[in-house]
Amino acid sequence: MEKSKKELIDEFGYLIDKIKSAPFSEDPFRFVLIDDFLSEDHLSAIINAVEINRSEADTTEALIEDLQASGYAVQSFPGCTTSIDDYLSAQKNQDWDVDKGLLEGYGITFRLRQYQTSILKDIVAFLNLPEFKRVLEEKFNIEESNYVETAIQKYLDGYEISPHPDIRKKAATYMLNINTRPEAEQMELHTYLMKFKDDKEYIYDFWQKNKEVDRCWVPWDWCESKLKTSSNNSIVLFAPSDDTLHAVKLSYDHLKFQRTQIYGNLWYNTETTEYTPSYKYIASEDVDLNSIYKDTKRKKSDKSVLSSIKRAVPTKFKSRIKKAFGK
Repeated sequence: MEKSKKELIDEFGYLIDKIKSAPFSEDPFRFVLIDDFLSEDHLSAIINAVEINRSEADTTEALIEDLQASGYAVQSFPGCTTSIDDYLSAQKNQDWDVDKGLLEGYGITFRLRQYQTSILKDIVAFLNLPEFKRVLEEKFNIEESNYVETAIQKYLDGYEISPHPDIRKKAATYMLNINTRPEAEQMELHTYLMKFKDDKEYIYDFWQKNKEVDRCWVPWDWCESKLKTSSNNSIVLFAPSDDTLHAVKLSYDHLKFQRTQIYGNLWYNTETTEYTPSYKYIASEDVDLNSIYKDTKRKKSDKSVLSSIKRAVPTKFKSRIKKAFGK
């Protein structure tokens, strides 16, 4: 039986109080980190739930079959593939089809879709309530229309997102570690909070002055790590901005256990960006911090006009257009 909103708030409302009272940290950017977020009873019930605490597997193929049988499904996610076959092949051959300037590999993410244990269903339902969304809006001064999305996810070895501040459509993000093994805190499977090195700090200005373009991933060696969010039952929360650089790279034995999180976001209801310049463009010597969107918009407009001309003229003249415009 599904619990009512009142029942959920009565059970988990203390989490709202913890967020309200938690102080902000400012280095390397403005964020909230809360240790011991869940009560001991709630944490124990969650990490010992059958969907979370799976038996060790002998092979990755067997692990994936087990996760699917336990209610998980492949989730489209940054730094991951949605193809099980591609993932298994890449992992077996250690041959990853990625931009080597940004990444070493990719992973695969599974999201829990079917619940067997009531507390898992209840905690996700609570975190998707308007009351929880409201406390995040108040904490981070979010006024624009948005919606909340929270889920339980497992991430297999190879999952990697190079440093990035998050896209502009994301209003807030939160990640709660619910790993089943204490040794997970010492392993390479956690999120890093980062900042640009001195010679790349101009990119903060680039993103700040070009709000119509989206933020992109950047190479690891452009940044330095300031904090690793490794404690179990800790939650990190922040409102993505031009300086909220964070990254993750998983390198661990997922056959024994899997990196597991309660992961959520507030998403703005409207899209405000049209273009994402690559890190290669940002690093080029001719970058103009103030003009990229204007230039990009003009180029898109020129291309559209050229296409209209091509459609309007006889075929025998199209070669002349191609020669004149290089298109």
